[in-house]
Amino acid sequence: MGGVPVGDPLSMAAQPGAEYGTRPGTPMIGPYSVNQMDDFYAALAVGQVKPTGIMNYIQHLYVAERCAPGEHLVDVCCGRGLQLPVLYRYAPHIGAYTGLDIAAPHLDEARRRIRQLNDHYGGCPFSLELFECDVAGQWPEQAATFDVAVYTSAFEHLPREQGIASLRNTAAALARGGRLYLSTPNTPGRPPRRLQHRVHVYEWHHDELAGVLAETGLVIQEVIGLLPPPAEDLAAALASGFGDGAARWYERLRQIIPAPFLDAVAAAAVPGIAAELLYVCTRRA
Repeated sequence: MGGVPVGDPLSMAAQPGAEYGTRPGTPMIGPYSVNQMDDFYAALAVGQVKPTGIMNYIQHLYVAERCAPGEHLVDVCCGRGLQLPVLYRYAPHIGAYTGLDIAAPHLDEARRRIRQLNDHYGGCPFSLELFECDVAGQWPEQAATFDVAVYTSAFEHLPREQGIASLRNTAAALARGGRLYLSTPNTPGRPPRRLQHRVHVYEWHHDELAGVLAETGLVIQEVIGLLPPPAEDLAAALASGFGDGAARWYERLRQIIPAPFLDAVAAAAVPGIAAELLYVCTRRA
């Protein structure tokens, strides 16, 4: 992790078992897990295709395709800058990009990516700044008001209360009517929950998170599934929601389309049972 320290990951009280806590050895800064999502661009370049990689590419491209000319975008917990390649390619018309992350090594990786993109595209088409900060604490003065906030595959790396604080800060930084794209696992049960991925700190369930989003002044406009449940559950949900023809369509495509691609697409239609969700929110006017 390039010098990112490893701390005590068991930051939540009353853990009933190891599967409920962050895996020992996970890179930590204080109570935060700073384990990075896979670099799906690099993985695809060497022939490695994972469901999480396809999920992450889809959600990053989804955001880029919806950015309007001149909009200012903040990337909350930007990590190594994985949102940037699709912005350079599909949204060069935005006005500015600001990346925030707690880990200096992550920002160093983002700067290397920016240099590579600038070499490829002949420079950056929009204003670009990176800041090292705790997104649950004080944001930089330069991080003022934004039209779009991207918060993908990072929220689950914060303890619950810090996560809520980060949402409040994000909502406060959005212009009236501004948009938030937030992705996080959808994990059933009462807290503390058995983690789907033990590099995480706290995983939310939709019912709990929906209430917190409302309390912070954010209105959910759409919920999109990103990762599927088991195949049999997905087929049953498609049949229930769209008829037996949808289930037959899915079963047929399972014979043809590689699962990492098909399941990420099919999960979008059944957010109620998806294992990971993308929330499209607006700031309450």
